[in-house]
Amino acid sequence: MCTTHFPAVSHVYEAHFGSWVFHLHFASETVMTLTTVAGPMKGYSETMHIAVTPIRPGVYLVCWQEADKTTVVHVQDFENGIVHTNVTEPNGIFIRHSGTLTEVP
Repeated sequence: MCTTHFPAVSHVYEAHFGSWVFHLHFASETVMTLTTVAGPMKGYSETMHIAVTPIRPGVYLVCWQEADKTTVVHVQDFENGIVHTNVTEPNGIFIRHSGTLTEVP
């Protein structure tokens, strides 16, 4: 396991999954605010606790649970600008997508 510092702290990243676009503002290694900027839930924002696990330099597993009990697991590759998401909705529907990950200036 890698022990590098999580590079997203104090930054905002855009996770782009086709018609779904999210801004991820990482306040710390344990707190993130997710804002939906495109898609059916545009304008939705929630601040939640996250768990970050380093995989290798530049790649991190980031997990959280939203207020409605949706669980989300991301593999965030900052080096290559790629994000993979695995979502389990409260109704049991499982969703997987891959997209781009870019820092928002």
